[in-house]
Amino acid sequence: MAKLKITKTSNGTAIDKYVSPTIIDGAHIGGTGGVTSQAGYQIQPQVYITGGSSLPGSILAQKGAHKFQVTDGTLTGKCTLVNNPNLAAGQMNVLINLSTASANVASANVAGGATSTYVTWTSTPVGPVTTPRVGDYIIGFTGTAGVAQVTAINTASNVTIAVSGNVAAQNLVSITNSTYACRITNKFAYDFGNDGSGFPNKFRYRLATPDALFVQVQSA
Repeated sequence: MAKLKITKTSNGTAIDKYVSPTIIDGAHIGGTGGVTSQAGYQIQPQVYITGGSSLPGSILAQKGAHKFQVTDGTLTGKCTLVNNPNLAAGQMNVLINLSTASANVASANVAGGATSTYVTWTSTPVGPVTTPRVGDYIIGFTGTAGVAQVTAINTASNVTIAVSGNVAAQNLVSITNSTYACRITNKFAYDFGNDGSGFPNKFRYRLATPDALFVQVQSA
């Protein structure tokens, strides 16, 4: 297993601040670990170090295919990648943005017994994964903390999402279809899905901005 390169600053110079000469939209393909306050494009995970809480963090070292030594700026510890926006102690996630679109979101009254609602695209999704998969996460609407998991694909432009809080009807909202990384290298992110051959889906990625809390897929 090739370990994730970690950006370190030596004598004022950031070493391994990017790993690919290929630039797309002003950003080098891929990313590195390292404290995110340094120059360059470091992957910024969400981390929950035991004894702390869920916070944006930095990757200090890779400890396994799915495990990293991380810091939240105060605490340091080992965390494992999970497919969940809601972290428990010892867990971390790296958000992967797959595509963006404009959409309508139907209302859901959880107090009235609703456990799901619908998202319908009003524009063609932009990105390599234009149709969400069951298990992906829809992000950007108001309600359910703005994050809900896709539980069914109804049509190419309509999906069912699980809800755990009241959702008001919303029109023409900008939403993102996302997933979480089960593994990440300097150029590729892998999700928790199945590519049909028993392996996770693999995506080339870039970091849209320094210290962004997500990686942006460039191609499948």
